[in-house]
Amino acid sequence: MGFLLAKILVLMAVAAASGGLFAYWWFRRHYEDVTLEHTRARAEWDAWRRGFEERLAARPPVDLQPLGARIDMVREAVTGIEMPAPPDLAPVHARIEELAKRVGEIRIPAAADLGPTGERLMAIEHALFPLQSRLDGLEGAVRALHIPQSQEADLAPVLSHLAALQARLENPGAASAPAVRQGSKNLLTHPGHGKPDDLTRIKGVEKVLERTLHKVGVFYFWQIAEWSPEDVRHVDEQLTSFHGRIERDHWIDQASELVTQSTAAQPPTTEH
Repeated sequence: MGFLLAKILVLMAVAAASGGLFAYWWFRRHYEDVTLEHTRARAEWDAWRRGFEERLAARPPVDLQPLGARIDMVREAVTGIEMPAPPDLAPVHARIEELAKRVGEIRIPAAADLGPTGERLMAIEHALFPLQSRLDGLEGAVRALHIPQSQEADLAPVLSHLAALQARLENPGAASAPAVRQGSKNLLTHPGHGKPDDLTRIKGVEKVLERTLHKVGVFYFWQIAEWSPEDVRHVDEQLTSFHGRIERDHWIDQASELVTQSTAAQPPTTEH
């Protein structure tokens, strides 16, 4: 065991000596003395700087007298310029103040209240709904008539009926009492039970949807409050662009609360 350790130590000593010799050989082969190169570069820089300074000192001095003369001429020319007196703006300021005073005295009248006129026009429009529907249906029926060429149809009754309908359109006050539309329980042909309720008070009902409900036959809160599930499905089928709004926004619950207010129209059975 001791022999093995001695052998290892000898090998390590030989390896260390070999490494030291190799390192000495490597540095001797690749070593460069940069001191001489630095001294040479320093001497060259000093020589170039001295030569540059000598050449710079040998240049003749710059004559700045012509430039000074030109500057003096420019100064004299600028000094000799006579600036005009500033304009008198007092009349302009006075005119502006006068205009401002007149504008301040203008009194714009308040906007006219067109509420009653709008309500009257809406009432006339509602009264014309059933007549317009009947005219549209009659026009479609007339267009659907197929008259043989060999016969001449007597259109006098049709024209007479159209003239009567036109007269009723021109005189809305003569409209008949509202009737329940076919296939529904309380959808009316037109609002004949008092002024229509403001359906936009129901959450989710905008002005466009209110006009659509008028065309369907819904004018009052009490109509919506009385709807059964079948009525909801029937009306929802006609609201092509607003499917599902009745149940999603709880129209029946809202209408049941609004119909109890004093401003809401009452159903025909409770009218006095």
